[in-house]
Amino acid sequence: MTSRVILAVTLLTLSTATDVAAQPASDDVVRFKIQAGGRDQLKLAMPLPIGDGGAALALQTVVGNDLALSGFFKILDPKAFLANLAAEGLTIHAQDWKNVGAEGVIKARATPYGNEIKIELKLYEVSKGDTPVLEREYKGSQVKVRQFAHAWAGEVVKYFTGEDSFFTTKMAFSAGTAKLRRDVYVMDWDGANVFPLTRSSQNVLPNWSPSGGEIVFTSYLAGKPDLYVTPVGGGKPKSISGRPGLNIGAAYSPDGSKIAVTLSQDGNSEIYLLSRDGAILKRLTNNPFIDTSPSWSPDGSRIAFVSDRLGSPQIFVMNADGSNQRRLSTRGNYNQTPAWCPRSDLHLVAFTARDEKFSYDIFVINVDTGELTRVTEGRGSNQKPTWAPNGRAIAYESTRGGIWISTADGRTERQIFKGNAATPAWGPASK
Repeated sequence: MTSRVILAVTLLTLSTATDVAAQPASDDVVRFKIQAGGRDQLKLAMPLPIGDGGAALALQTVVGNDLALSGFFKILDPKAFLANLAAEGLTIHAQDWKNVGAEGVIKARATPYGNEIKIELKLYEVSKGDTPVLEREYKGSQVKVRQFAHAWAGEVVKYFTGEDSFFTTKMAFSAGTAKLRRDVYVMDWDGANVFPLTRSSQNVLPNWSPSGGEIVFTSYLAGKPDLYVTPVGGGKPKSISGRPGLNIGAAYSPDGSKIAVTLSQDGNSEIYLLSRDGAILKRLTNNPFIDTSPSWSPDGSRIAFVSDRLGSPQIFVMNADGSNQRRLSTRGNYNQTPAWCPRSDLHLVAFTARDEKFSYDIFVINVDTGELTRVTEGRGSNQKPTWAPNGRAIAYESTRGGIWISTADGRTERQIFKGNAATPAWGPASK
């Protein structure tokens, strides 16, 4: 098999024979959208900060994007503001904000401070009047403005919800850079500060270690799909599995001690457990069909995976020792790329499903009840979901171009990376 054919198998996960299967019956198609639970989104206003123009615009853009994609807030259109912003300064006149429906207001000022910049930020709850409920001040170089904005947005989320945000996390992905060449990249979760981890060959399917210090991926550096690990901070990739056939789809266990991976060394794609240095600890699946795409539950007790053992690719779940293998997805005839939600209290798996129009969309299934929810619909084909560490958002590749992020309830969606990109993998929460 040539490297190009193997790469196609790697990226598609399962054989293309399934693509020409009969169109699913209409009653097999999930048509409902995910519904938001709890209260409505809190209506939040953030006027353009006072002061330094470049820093002010960056603050407003980054904070607004962060909070919109947190799932908790609706960011109000500045065109609707009635307040006299010049007269207010860093304060608010509460009634003017009540009149436009704002429940919270963020005011900010960016002031040159020698060779650095000083950022002042205040959060008001309109119902509590003109006394800020949260205040922060940051000082540093201009290049840290985005970092300050992410930190502040995280403080706002923490104030209203008690939850940590994902605003300081990173994401890895694979992108084509030349003919027969793909590289692994890392960027901030919102698409900023992109940098390459590899600079040669075909490198695909990156995944993070729980510490965030390493990325495991498949590379054709030696002319065949071998498994490599590389430090996120840079360094030479290290081969940890160069067995015959495929070495793909690696996923670290939550404690970082093991790696689940698909190997085809015996002529068929099966899921194995490896040690961190690549030694085989156990074979988890053993049948004549294709088993691939392992994804760990957050407590490390179970693994979701894809198998076509029933005639078409479906999502299955097994114990981490390979026992108790059972089918999880029951609708549709093409379901793949499972991603277990990292929140231990939710018991959710996101995956890619093909609908009756042969488009691919992101769905979420409850592991305990089998309840299905739909995250994307009617906006191109969307595949390979990956969860934010707090379970509040899902990123995926899209035929619309690049990488997109949606809140887990499907309400808010943004493109975060344009161009040629595939198989995003969201990194762990910052330590």
